[in-house]
Amino acid sequence: MRFVRYSLLALLCVCAYVSSSATGFARTPDDLARQTFPLSIIDNRPFVSVQVDAQGPFSFILDTGSSSSTISTALAEKLKLVPTSAGTGTGTGEQQLSFDNVHLNDVAVGSFSIGAVDVPAMDTVKLARVIGFQHFDGVLGTELFQKYVLTLDAARRQITIQDRNHFKPAANAIAMPFSLDENAMPVVEASVDGISASFQIDTGDRFSLTLFGAFWRAHHLDTQMGKTVEAMTGYGGGGPIRGIVGRPARFSMGDLPVPAPVTRLSLQKAGAFTRGDRAGSIGMGILKRFTVSFDYGRHVMWLSKNAGFDAPDRYDRSGMWLGLSEQQGLRVVDVTANGPAAKAGIQVGDIVTKVGALPADAQSLFTIREMLEAPRVASVPVVVSRASGVQSTQMVLQDLISQ
Repeated sequence: MRFVRYSLLALLCVCAYVSSSATGFARTPDDLARQTFPLSIIDNRPFVSVQVDAQGPFSFILDTGSSSSTISTALAEKLKLVPTSAGTGTGTGEQQLSFDNVHLNDVAVGSFSIGAVDVPAMDTVKLARVIGFQHFDGVLGTELFQKYVLTLDAARRQITIQDRNHFKPAANAIAMPFSLDENAMPVVEASVDGISASFQIDTGDRFSLTLFGAFWRAHHLDTQMGKTVEAMTGYGGGGPIRGIVGRPARFSMGDLPVPAPVTRLSLQKAGAFTRGDRAGSIGMGILKRFTVSFDYGRHVMWLSKNAGFDAPDRYDRSGMWLGLSEQQGLRVVDVTANGPAAKAGIQVGDIVTKVGALPADAQSLFTIREMLEAPRVASVPVVVSRASGVQSTQMVLQDLISQ
């Protein structure tokens, strides 16, 4: 039986990778040691195209928070993989995870292979619907990060993978030392409002900053973040993730100040967000402000501010969570008490068919979420369908947390 620390898994699209062989020029030794590939940032998660057993490409999330690479049960069935054993583990949700392990002969990004590996095959159907992803293929976890140096450049939407012996950090990069925990997850020193503690680095975490219960309660941080709201903040392996959302006055990684991030105070009673040996999780909402190189061999993360470093960190202004529906439209998964959606009469289970001028469907979901965060939008008409019929309502948006 094996146990995994398994972050939120998701994907939206498949993107083709680019290799030097496509140019018609012969590869040099440097080409083989260092290559750059397209990177998709979807819902604050990084995705790259992957070959599994010489088939693909498939879209996988790059996840420093996963102790093992993972594939979806749908992909396992497509590849006709036979389970080799069963296992259990924990995710960010509160429910225990059960899965079958399968054997992969090879997993690779371009010519960068992690070789043969046994991985969990996870049923992600419900997770994909709630988050809003139309497809899910898998996760590249610690195996790839431990073998190569990966540089994520979210601003340019690209990832560079290279052999450790050929890696040189950018001239302006800041060295951020880290340790590796028992799951080979990077752990750094950071501070919230002047309180220093250990934080895990999790590229699979969609949020900017998550504070675990023992830490934020010990320091009464729920009373120091200005205006806050309690809400469903995501969905991971094991179910929904609830938290109190606000914004601390100050946050820094080591000596590097970061613009005050949208912060989730975890309300989870079980799962990966209840650890007491660290303060919380630094997610992609913060990491995407940098070009970041992960050098596991030297236990250093190299950070260079990118063009998006000073971009505003926004949070939902509607007070509702929309996910995919089995019928036409988007399903209301959660409604914040006394929020704009609740005041507009929107209920959990409603099917939203139109938001503003946009038809509500899988293709428009992430555009709708962005619109419902935008400060310039004062109100928006919403059309909902329920057993009693179709109803139109006007939802007046508002800032739910301090700006």
